[in-house]
Amino acid sequence: MLAQGDKLPHLTVADDAGKPVKTVDLLGAPLVLYFYPKDDTPGCTNEASQFRDLFPKFEKKGARIVGVSRDSATSHQKFKEKFAIPFTLLADTDSKLCDAFGVIVEKNMYGKKSMGVQRATFLIDGKGVIVKVWPKVKVDDHADEVLASLP
Repeated sequence: MLAQGDKLPHLTVADDAGKPVKTVDLLGAPLVLYFYPKDDTPGCTNEASQFRDLFPKFEKKGARIVGVSRDSATSHQKFKEKFAIPFTLLADTDSKLCDAFGVIVEKNMYGKKSMGVQRATFLIDGKGVIVKVWPKVKVDDHADEVLASLP
């Protein structure tokens, strides 16, 4: 997994509208890049809702929030509409960004092992340097903790 001091990988990923987004185009201000397993599941909905509810406070601090999962742009559109999510979700369907950040891990659910996205958040400065990492995120109060880390 990428760590504090590492640089944002330069990749192109589709956004929730299906348009290509270069990671370098996300820079210029603090960037909260959070990785989550799946749209419209309880933990992921809770996490997105917390970021949604605090979105105006993130904006006041000049920070941008971007969520990333391996769901499709269509899935992201439905998820955003259903829960009024105001920020961009990236559709990393080929796992390029997830792989570059090192968030694909072996998971064990009910005795069944599979590879999936580990919930993790990266705070990246305006120049593309990772300044803080939350690996293995616990959803409750996570958005508050990220907000408190912004200058």
